[in-house]
Amino acid sequence: MRFLHRDLFDSHIQREFSRALKTAAFMPSRLPFLVRALRDQERAARLRARLAKEGLEVPPLLIISITRRCNFNCAGCYSKILHQDEGEEMSPARFEELLREATELGVSIVMLAGGEPLTRKELLDIAARHQHITFPVFTNGSLIDEEYAAFFGRHPNLIPVLSVEGGQHETDLRRGYGSFDAFRDAAWVLNRNHVYWGVSITLNSTNYSLALSSHYARDINSLGSRLFFYVEYVPITADSLQLVLTDEQKLELEKRINQLKRDVSALFIAFPGDEDQYGGCLAAGRGFLHINPSGRVEPCPFAPYSDADLRCSSLKEEIGRAHV
Repeated sequence: MRFLHRDLFDSHIQREFSRALKTAAFMPSRLPFLVRALRDQERAARLRARLAKEGLEVPPLLIISITRRCNFNCAGCYSKILHQDEGEEMSPARFEELLREATELGVSIVMLAGGEPLTRKELLDIAARHQHITFPVFTNGSLIDEEYAAFFGRHPNLIPVLSVEGGQHETDLRRGYGSFDAFRDAAWVLNRNHVYWGVSITLNSTNYSLALSSHYARDINSLGSRLFFYVEYVPITADSLQLVLTDEQKLELEKRINQLKRDVSALFIAFPGDEDQYGGCLAAGRGFLHINPSGRVEPCPFAPYSDADLRCSSLKEEIGRAHV
């Protein structure tokens, strides 16, 4: 299936990187990276356009869950419920090969998730060497110490994205007592090391008003965050259905995000809210693919169904199959 809105998606990515340049004015040490990253995005988009003419539609984005391990036990965690033990996790050698394949195909953004990705430092070391790819690293932040902060400071293509649920009450309720304090400690040490970082907020029906308020965004922005990911809650069990956004909240989401962009000097990205402009869901290769910790290719992290294993095939082969 051809992605009819590829040019729009590519231009949106480049526009967001241009916005990142403006929001990073407070951190001159990160400007060279962001300038280079913008050029890398443009170069990758040209490569994807050429491959599309040859019949291969390459998504600009991969999501790789690099581990099932996690030191937290968050309520309703999709990873622990959906991604049960499926064998050995991806080896460092295969991860290296996968990133090399991704670069050659024009994949320009790889989101690293888990579990807790900071438990696999050897894979982050590999990612750091692939400087033409930008890696948002979705982490609970509790493992970020001076050593890890210095690592992110040396490798700006890895961007730590700290998970919060709102304020202290909301975050500790879902993630455990002390989680919000751990987030603040991580923010402090990242700022000390001049790291460009962001937050990821799981939007549900109860934290919606707080998390999307300009007051809250300014507070988090004042802690140093220049990037906000809003991810709509996906119910995993029947007893969590009440947390799904209401129809009214979903309809209002774009308006809220646009207001935040006007009020706060940061990037604001909503999933799947931003997908509407591209004709619907971007999973299954239309905009991204998900690779689970064992190396199996899935439509997205919330759809753990696969008949493709990257331990036995190449990324190019599986991208081609996704569009058949």
